[in-house]
Amino acid sequence: MEKTPVTLALSYAAFEDVCAQFALNRWISWDFPDYVIKLELDPTIESGVIHRHEGRRLESQRIMDYTFPSNYLPEDITRLVRLSYSEAIRCYENSCFLGAIALCGRTIETVLGALYEKKIGVQPSRDSQKPGMNAIINRLSKEGYTFPASLKEKMECIALHRNMAVHGSLVIPTDDEARSVVYSTRDVLQMAVQ
Repeated sequence: MEKTPVTLALSYAAFEDVCAQFALNRWISWDFPDYVIKLELDPTIESGVIHRHEGRRLESQRIMDYTFPSNYLPEDITRLVRLSYSEAIRCYENSCFLGAIALCGRTIETVLGALYEKKIGVQPSRDSQKPGMNAIINRLSKEGYTFPASLKEKMECIALHRNMAVHGSLVIPTDDEARSVVYSTRDVLQMAVQ
């Protein structure tokens, strides 16, 4: 695929302004009719340049953002669920779609594991059968756990995408697929605590 070149031509005054703003650890931007170009100094980047997808960032900060409530699962599990989901969103923001989907799977597996431990009495990782996500869902159903409408289907869809992302599938997820999995994960987290 041929790359489309993007050139920023700066006057000496604009270049000096960039240097002055960066010296203060600030960003600078220029408005154009259809877009805004923003340059920022990010001291966390070791070398090179990162192209931030601001549209994704705005979407994740305004729409995808969700904080799992603290009174539903034990504190350590809640912390892990929150961490996994927030990292999934950061991966999505940075076009790391495999990572986003894998972390969405981890988020759901963590919630399912806690539900499994509540209902069955043992953490799935300590169960002699070491059940996977679908086996946990099926076992919880057999044991009488009632999933809210469409929750089980969303979990199974996340599990399918997670398995393809983690287990060597040659298919690379698209932006839309990753977005769908992140939204489904948020929906599952919201429905799980109802």
